Formats: sequence, structure tokens, C-alpha cells
Amino acid sequence: MRSRFRFLMLGTLSLAATLAAGTARAQFADDWQHVATACTPSNLAALNLVQFVVPNGYIRANNPNAGIVRYTCNVLDSFVSVVPTWNALTLQYLDAAGGRVTATLYAKSKATGIAGMVATVTGPASAVVANASVAVPGLNFAANAYYVVISISTAGPNPPQAHMVSLHQ
Repeated sequence: MRSRFRFLMLGTLSLAATLAAGTARAQFADDWQHVATACTPSNLAALNLVQFVVPNGYIRANNPNAGIVRYTCNVLDSFVSVVPTWNALTLQYLDAAGGRVTATLYAKSKATGIAGMVATVTGPASAVVANASVAVPGLNFAANAYYVVISISTAGPNPPQAHMVSLHQ
């Protein structure tokens, strides 16, 4: 009887330690990243008038008649019990002219459904794939859902490219 009790106690302690370790891991929020080709086009022009370079994970705005095309990237992770320590929004892009690729982070209230802009990053001129970042305030996943909208202006030569967006420390 005593050995069964000891066995049950050791098993219970082992289970408690495992659950505690799992809870500690759940408290850590990894960086969020999203490849542009996995974002949702906002309309038919954003789907038909650009080139999706899926193997390389970028969208190229190669049709000057498309105007501004937009893609929505859902920040899927729901951190209701954890506050991510993300403090930057980064856009990875290629734009020789500069200013034609932007990423805007929005918060959408779970209570009212109202969405509001949190931060916007615009890529300066770069003839190679580059990263541009802006600071973001603390995010509240208990009150809001978050998404990023990538906007690409198709005007001008040397078609701009949107590669990736991320939220990180």
C-alpha cells in the first residue's frame, strides 16, 4: 500500500512539473512573421494585376495600371493570457524608387468591432531586398485582434516587391 502511494505521489509530482514547464513555455510569445504571398488580396486587381513569385515568397507589382494593391496578413496568434513583448513592425521589401511599399498594423476591437491603425512602416529606396522597421506600442490581445495590411503602389519603373512582414522585439 505504501509503495503504491509513493508511486502515485511521484507520478503526480512528475505530472505537475510537466504541466508547469508547459505553462512556462506557453507564456513565451515568439516573433510573428508572415510571407507576403500568404496574405489575402483585397480585391480582384490585387490578385490579377500583380505577379506572385511563390517560390521566392514575394509579390511584385509589375502592372502600372493596377494603382495601389493591398493584402491583409492576419496576426493569427491569440495571446489572451500573455502580453507579447513585440516592440517593432518590420517590412521586408525591394523598391528602387522608395515609398511604394508599406505595411500598416491595425487593431480591431473584440468588443466594438472598430479597427484603428497602430503603426505604419514605409520602405525607403533600396535596389536590393531590405528591411524597414518602426516601433509599436504594447499590444493587447485580450481586447483586440490584429492584422497587417501590405500596400504596394504599382506606379513607375522597376516594379516594387513586398517580401515579408514581422512583429518582434
